Amino acid sequence: MTVEDVLSPDTCVCRTDEGWVLEGVREDMLETLVPKVEGSRVMVVLGPHAGRVGCMLGRDRERSQVVVQLRRENRLMELHYDAVCEYMGPSDSDED
Repeated sequence: MTVEDVLSPDTCVCRTDEGWVLEGVREDMLETLVPKVEGSRVMVVLGPHAGRVGCMLGRDRERSQVVVQLRRENRLMELHYDAVCEYMGPSDSDED
């Protein structure tokens, strides 16, 4: 499932893999997806960097954390799985 639009801080519109559009999906009904492949793009969804896009450089399954480098920044961040999700948006987005 892919989030298509955010209607409010706690509801969104989603599209299923089969193409169905679901409106009014609550945040508590969703779970973030952490990419399996290093180098994948992720979006931070919690905390002070929410909305920023970066590159996942590694993951620690035992601690449920990923290492992320945000766009245009040199420092690395360790974030919990729940704080990031796979980013499928345009690669040239300046929304971060």
